[in-house]
Amino acid sequence: MSSSLEDQSQLPQGSNETSTKTTPSQSPAIPKSNSFLNNDGIDELKPLTRKNRVSSLSLSDQWSGNLSRSARGSHKDLTQLSALTPARSSTSLSRAGSVRIKKEVIDHQRVASYAFAFDIDGVIIRGPETIPEAKEALRLLNGDNKYNIKVPYIFVTNGGGRSESARCKELSDRLDIEVTEDQVIQGHTPMKDLVDVYKTVLVVGGVGDACKKVAVEYGFDRVVTPLDIMKWNPSVTPYHQLTEEELAVAQDYDFSKISIDAILVFADSRNWAADQQIILELLLSKNGVMGTTSQTFDEGPAIYFAHSDFVWATDYKLSRYGMGALQVSIAALYREHTGKELQVIRFGKPQRGTFKYANKVLSHWRKDVLEEHVEQNKEVNGNVFSDTDDDDDDDNSDDDDEPLTVQKLSQLTLDLPPASTVYFVGDTPESDIRFANSHDTSWHSILVKTGVYKDGTIPKYKPKHIAENVLEAVKYAIEREHELELKEWNSSATVSVPVVRETKEIVQEK
Repeated sequence: MSSSLEDQSQLPQGSNETSTKTTPSQSPAIPKSNSFLNNDGIDELKPLTRKNRVSSLSLSDQWSGNLSRSARGSHKDLTQLSALTPARSSTSLSRAGSVRIKKEVIDHQRVASYAFAFDIDGVIIRGPETIPEAKEALRLLNGDNKYNIKVPYIFVTNGGGRSESARCKELSDRLDIEVTEDQVIQGHTPMKDLVDVYKTVLVVGGVGDACKKVAVEYGFDRVVTPLDIMKWNPSVTPYHQLTEEELAVAQDYDFSKISIDAILVFADSRNWAADQQIILELLLSKNGVMGTTSQTFDEGPAIYFAHSDFVWATDYKLSRYGMGALQVSIAALYREHTGKELQVIRFGKPQRGTFKYANKVLSHWRKDVLEEHVEQNKEVNGNVFSDTDDDDDDDNSDDDDEPLTVQKLSQLTLDLPPASTVYFVGDTPESDIRFANSHDTSWHSILVKTGVYKDGTIPKYKPKHIAENVLEAVKYAIEREHELELKEWNSSATVSVPVVRETKEIVQEK
């Protein structure tokens, strides 16, 4: 390192050589430097606002209305049979169109227009323990509530270190429900999209070779780990000797002949000293080859982190440092050595890439929940649909009097509307609440007190609601949404006796 670079590295960022006089009782003022984590511009983002209004009516009610309009447009006469009893008065479709009866409570079976996204650590679980209220909260969303509404939900966690299938099995066992891979996003899940970009990757973090197995499952061509490098040359990390368990999973490679294209930090490091040595050497290397040095410090591999959580909650009374703290140490060491800022690509919350990925996953899951609802009930709002055509009474037609299938109904549903609101429940203001507040105004942030956030403190990023726990958060959202849904329902409700009579006549004819 040149003397000029050494001199430069001794000056705090943004400082100059002018000394500041101080009295013996004063400490010299230390200029505030930019954060190694909050340098991604997210705080300067203006959350997107919707150009068009999104309905608060349930997805299944919107779908039934769309179905009736599409059917009339295609010269089909969908006759909806209903007893129209006071207890189950709901949307009634007839030849004259759609009639809504005013209500005080909406309680027919349906799929919500809104949705939930949950952090896991500190919201659903805390270390080895399941947060007591979590089971009932998910039970309510699965339809066991006084409004008979099923609410789609996904899990968005910065955690990782294992496969999505393993995470789903754990959640399913803990919560006594079925959680599928389509509902879970881990910090490193979006790294699947890098499979076609990089050939050889170094995967860091997790226990043993667990993260390596996940990366191989994702489809990366060649995956290596710090343990492999330490086995190749133990002098790389002089303060750590591989244990028998580590030697058992380490693979034999000649890293003097291997070019590592990218460093992927999948999970929290179990050996900071060793991982830091190896990561820094590769960042300063020539084309990602161990034992080489770049003169310009810009020829090393790209580095990706699954998330940037500085702290996280365990069953210990105080928060523990997480992957974000490792980023800070790596970035500080890199700047101290080179005088340059380390370029990092981050996933996880609150990053934009993870937000887009979460929206995509949530959209698919909402569609799956709606289709499952239609298939299971073969009805909408308690009223059975049949596919009839009064203009063609040919008994040889395979479609005559056959209930509409999910596929047929899906063809009539052109576009699934976006969620009216997405309630994001988290315990960490710096990642969870910042994530929910930064990208889209339709996301409604809820901070719970069962994790990192401590009651009585002022969160750096202000949530739209604070709840004691996840159950209280779910109840708050269900009540809030029912009020919005009921208001919209009654605003367009009518009481039309002629149409009701006509529907009864159709029933009698059948």
